[in-house]
Amino acid sequence: MTLVEVVITISIMLIISSLCFPKDSINKHQINLFTKQLCSDIRYVRKANMLGNLKTYIYYFEDNQSTSYIVREDGKDLKKIHLPSGVNIQYGNSKIKFKSDGSPDPKGQTINIYKENVKIELTIVPVSGRVLLKEGKYET
Repeated sequence: MTLVEVVITISIMLIISSLCFPKDSINKHQINLFTKQLCSDIRYVRKANMLGNLKTYIYYFEDNQSTSYIVREDGKDLKKIHLPSGVNIQYGNSKIKFKSDGSPDPKGQTINIYKENVKIELTIVPVSGRVLLKEGKYET
């Protein structure tokens, strides 16, 4: 098998796979990945705050191109996650942090992530601080 044959085979496979995924499916996949990452990072912040590191939090950053969130710990940015292009986010507080007992500081909130007909809600429960991701039958 020559290099040309391998390149042609891979190209054909890519074309076929791109035809198999409709645009809605790709949008939903991008939103799901972003939402699960945000959910995981919020849980990380909650755990760090409960273990006594109250200098760990998430904050949103908006510029002309996009919206993103940043995980900050001890005054240093750990990571910056960008919202996929064309996707919108609606949030209550500009910072996500928790008290040492695990409850949200100052209050719980619902974060909506949406694009066209795909919408996912992520809820931080006000009293307990649990992070709930509404998936499956709750999606519209």
